[in-house]
Amino acid sequence: MYSLLSTRSSKWKTVRNNHLNKQTHCQACGTHKNLQVHHIIPVSIDKTKELDYNNLITLCKTCHFVFGHFMDWNSWNKNVIEDSEVYYRKVLNKPYNLKGQFYDKNIFGIISDSIRNIIFFWHNRS
Repeated sequence: MYSLLSTRSSKWKTVRNNHLNKQTHCQACGTHKNLQVHHIIPVSIDKTKELDYNNLITLCKTCHFVFGHFMDWNSWNKNVIEDSEVYYRKVLNKPYNLKGQFYDKNIFGIISDSIRNIIFFWHNRS
């Protein structure tokens, strides 16, 4: 298997940064923290895909391991894009229970974190 200690292309850092500037959140859970760029087809399988933007997806550290590698660094998920999209839709549409009231995001459409926080604090004000 390709080791992270192996030599990367001198262009990898630029490609990685460009990719993160375009895909700014984890494609599976939506977080903006601990982001990593995952190679859909591992470099160990096809080194020509290392700098291919179509072979990259942004995942957080946890989702990288879970969705990108099926919780085994020696494996990979050839359907990581589709699996991440399915999970992300579930994250966006998760229900909330705020102060005894059930809120379903499907009723409101996609609610951003900031709007959700405003709703939460409004319901929990003194």
